[in-house]
Amino acid sequence: MRMPRVLLCLSAVLLLALSGCSKHARVNTRFAELEKAFAGAGTNAFVNAALAAARTNDYAGGVMLLEALKRAPGTSAEQLMAVHQAIQALTADLVARAAKGDAEAKAALAAIERSRSQ
Repeated sequence: MRMPRVLLCLSAVLLLALSGCSKHARVNTRFAELEKAFAGAGTNAFVNAALAAARTNDYAGGVMLLEALKRAPGTSAEQLMAVHQAIQALTADLVARAAKGDAEAKAALAAIERSRSQ
């Protein structure tokens, strides 16, 4: 009986670890696609600033920068799609963390909402 409990506990820990990694992997994947979509574009400063914000866990700042990027003139449909998907990945991560009671994630979501209402 002892072995199945150990396996069950190990499985639960592994599942939790993998589920946490998948969110970061999703954000990383979306930012890789974003970099690819904007390779050689004149708006790389926005992309680089959004990447820097996301790397420092400033997801609210990243979302706000990406929303500004959506309004940049000359943005192609492919680039807009990459921006939209990156915003969704960041926001989904914030929502999941806020649902678990993360006060910083709740504050970040509130900041995003305030920036959208201005």
